[in-house]
Amino acid sequence: MNTLFLVYLIVEAIFGVGFLFVPGLMMDPMGVTLDATSTTFARLFGTLLISIPVLLYFARKSSSTEFKRGVIYCCFIYLLLSTVVLLITQIKGLMNTMGWSIVILHLVFMLWFGYYLINQVKTDSDR
Repeated sequence: MNTLFLVYLIVEAIFGVGFLFVPGLMMDPMGVTLDATSTTFARLFGTLLISIPVLLYFARKSSSTEFKRGVIYCCFIYLLLSTVVLLITQIKGLMNTMGWSIVILHLVFMLWFGYYLINQVKTDSDR
């Protein structure tokens, strides 16, 4: 679980810093051009992404299974919903084929968190 937290921490930190400081550069490879309003919202999104690594850092250091379980649930729900939104965006043709890489990245992390979510539920039911 700590490996998942570390890998996801690094990925989200990179994307968070990118969206905060150079949102146009982050979206350009996917064929998305940002105007002033969407740039502001992309930067706002970057601030959220930067908060996820902070949460994951504390989860990695924590010995509380309840806290780690809460982090797993939060990340899974975020990834489930964002995967759906990104998939719809991709199917509508709002991103070029490079957009599929982001859809797949979210899907992989969603499944990885889902694995721990299912195992945590099984562990809880065995008690």
